[in-house]
Amino acid sequence: MGCLQILAVLGLTFGLYRLVRIPAEALPTADFASGSFLLSALLRSLGRGSFWMGVLLAGAFAWQHRSLRTWRGFLPGGRLHYVIWALLIILVWTTALYPYNFFYGRAHLVDRLAILALGAAALTRPAALPVLLFAALHSYSQWRGTGLADAEFTNRKLILDMAWMLGAAGLARPWVLRLAPGAMPALTVAFIGANLIHYWIPGLAKLEIGKDWMDWTLNDDLYHLTASTWLYGWNLLWDQTGVIHLYQALQPLSVPLKVFVVFIELTPVVAFWNRRWFVFLAAGRTLLHVGICLFSGDTFWNWILIQLAIVAAFWKSEPGDDAGATPGGPADGQPFPALFSTPMMLCSMVYLLLTAHSHNASTLGWFDSQVTERYALHAVMEDGRRLCITPTFFEPYEFAMIQAQFHFLHPRSGTNEDERILTRTFGAIHDAEVAHQMRGVKTVEEARARIRTLGKPGSHSSQNSKLEARFDGFLRTWMRNHQAQNGALAATLHFLSPPLHAYVFSTRPPEQTYQGEPGVKKIEVEFERVLFDGNAFHDLDRRVIREVTMEP
Repeated sequence: MGCLQILAVLGLTFGLYRLVRIPAEALPTADFASGSFLLSALLRSLGRGSFWMGVLLAGAFAWQHRSLRTWRGFLPGGRLHYVIWALLIILVWTTALYPYNFFYGRAHLVDRLAILALGAAALTRPAALPVLLFAALHSYSQWRGTGLADAEFTNRKLILDMAWMLGAAGLARPWVLRLAPGAMPALTVAFIGANLIHYWIPGLAKLEIGKDWMDWTLNDDLYHLTASTWLYGWNLLWDQTGVIHLYQALQPLSVPLKVFVVFIELTPVVAFWNRRWFVFLAAGRTLLHVGICLFSGDTFWNWILIQLAIVAAFWKSEPGDDAGATPGGPADGQPFPALFSTPMMLCSMVYLLLTAHSHNASTLGWFDSQVTERYALHAVMEDGRRLCITPTFFEPYEFAMIQAQFHFLHPRSGTNEDERILTRTFGAIHDAEVAHQMRGVKTVEEARARIRTLGKPGSHSSQNSKLEARFDGFLRTWMRNHQAQNGALAATLHFLSPPLHAYVFSTRPPEQTYQGEPGVKKIEVEFERVLFDGNAFHDLDRRVIREVTMEP
């Protein structure tokens, strides 16, 4: 009965996870232009059934754990409270100490202090977790109210998924302790599984995106990512000569590097084989992110912090971790599988394979192209200067400006002469057939001809005018509020804010880079299309596609 009860507990926990997500994903949009977005959210929630469902779940969680004063031993396995602490720190840091949001023109200091207080309480009192999650979710939702794509949400999905699963495991915990105490490791599998799934789904996507399951591993030009992100200004470790040398050095290592990536992303499904294997894979995931950061500049700092916490939590074994230990058993004395054992690995495989697609994991699968298409902003000053605006000027919306999915800004005529877009961002192509036809293209003439044939129209048809208006409104509002409210408070919040998903540096000299000074007459959106042939960068296109005049 051991494995069957383990699977039953996993099923129960996953059901509660789905239940927890219903109110979490049905939150009303708060009024971020008000003095307190949390108060606004609370008032707007009172008439919603999903809110009261969340209140019942939160109340049950808090009542069940009202006497606990620590996360130690909350879930079995190693020192799992390290992982929970890291999760809570990331939640609080990113939702209370983010940079000043000039789009809404409000500091929301009361809300920030409330989240800090809730975070401090949740670190020592598990019962405070549901209220912290309510506040954190509303803080995150402000990034979706601008009309810009919330690209940074990809970076937060793993954290929120683990937090929701922690809540679900907490709801199941008292019942499991009472009815099947030996099955408690299943709660740990579900909680850590919410982390592992965000690696397994991208690994699976890399097998599915090509013409066959080996297509991406054998044929993706992974090293093009380094050249593409360098054009975005992601990494000061390399100048143009250094990037070209790095590119040439990485070419022979392309297949081994991709085998490593696929291995690290797919093996979490068998992570619970034994403790050393589990720690080895967590360290491998950390190494994967460090390599991505070195070669592209993408930090994934919060994912790294979680992996390091997992390594620290399971570096040393605890009773019940390894095979041969007996963490508990049913009344007839039959032992349950240990957390790290072949039976538990098989149970976790069944669970992860059945539930993976029910999570919010991003696929993160594409082919890397030698063509980079991006949108760069320039401030035209009243004195005639034209200054490059780095995306970090718009933090905490910097990643939306980095990815810059502004294809709707291209002029359109409704004919085949409309702009053709080849890549989404960072040189990524999501169509295997298109990617294969672009491979080996190294001349400007051939690249332009292929783009005209293989590219897709960049417009969004009837939605264009609305998207354009929201884009223009974002820039005007941001610049107006930045001039009026940039000061000591904004500088302090910038200093206290968490690391960025990607640090973007100006590719222009300081005197040609916008530093926030007044006197902006208009902002020009420049479309840039660059071909990298392996030895040099070539402009395929570089032109202003939109001008946004600033308010007097």
